[in-house]
Amino acid sequence: MCIVRNKYIHAEFWKESLNFLSMKSANRDWPLFLPLLLLLSLIGNPKMAKSQQDPVYTQYLTNLLSIQPAYAGITGVLNVSALSRAQWVGWEGAPNTNTFTIDMPLKSHNVGLGLSIVNDKWGPILQNGFYVDYDYRIFLKARQYLSLGIKAGFNTYHAGHTDLEINDQMDPSFAQNVNLRMLPNFGVGALWHSDIFFLGFSMPKLLVNNIVDDSQNSTYHEFVHFYAMGGYVFFISEYVKLKPTLLYRWSQQTPSYIDLGANILLYDRVWFGATYRFKNSYALLFQFIVNSQLRFGYSFDLTTYHESMVNSGTHEFTINYEFQSTKRNRRYIARYF
Repeated sequence: MCIVRNKYIHAEFWKESLNFLSMKSANRDWPLFLPLLLLLSLIGNPKMAKSQQDPVYTQYLTNLLSIQPAYAGITGVLNVSALSRAQWVGWEGAPNTNTFTIDMPLKSHNVGLGLSIVNDKWGPILQNGFYVDYDYRIFLKARQYLSLGIKAGFNTYHAGHTDLEINDQMDPSFAQNVNLRMLPNFGVGALWHSDIFFLGFSMPKLLVNNIVDDSQNSTYHEFVHFYAMGGYVFFISEYVKLKPTLLYRWSQQTPSYIDLGANILLYDRVWFGATYRFKNSYALLFQFIVNSQLRFGYSFDLTTYHESMVNSGTHEFTINYEFQSTKRNRRYIARYF
């Protein structure tokens, strides 16, 4: 049996809206976000779709460039990250995702450049994404910046419908495969950040591409995903830091997700914490900082939204390496975001 992502989530689950875009902040720098928020609110209404298309990540902070183009170059060095996610281990056809990202700053121009590569397979569906990222950073005050990013590239899409075992052999929806399709797209994002906090939003894909030709009587399309994200570091003591984080994900005709997380950093070497995705799953996270350049991460998820979905959980592994050419360029070991 093969499964499709979100097959077991009921349609009435968490139908959120974008009302939080109108929220007010006591911080006087908030108006800097309003022009881009207005631009995004004017983007056309995407067509209906039937299932979640973009991957979900637990350790999204290690893989932020995949969903947030404004992250490119903000670490100040050449940064390389890789992630591998095996979801719902034990279920045939469960999602399996691998990503590779690389980004670097061009300090003389306040510009960051990045590259994101995503391989995502679930059931009969195979997608590969190749995107380049461009980010322009605006200095605000006291080590605070506003980064505005754009992402452009394409996805390739293949669906092996004929490999499925279905009850109705005459169903035209599964009569033929969807051969390799190239789907160009672009996205935008904004990130207000400093060394100890970040707040932003992004829409990695703005175009609504047809995945299956109209001649096949299909209404399956790519569709827009919206992300809002934030985090802050509290210095509990010299050796202990607390980092609460939030990620909101919205997509038309699919469930909205809110991820609430909290991580503790001990002695600038070890991160450990937990995250809860409302009515979906919870996870434990761990990251070990080898030195100022190399770190490894692991997370383990268990689902909560469907009792009959027995599996061995979801495993996610990350590795991150920063190229720092001279000792003078080497920053503190603990990079919080």
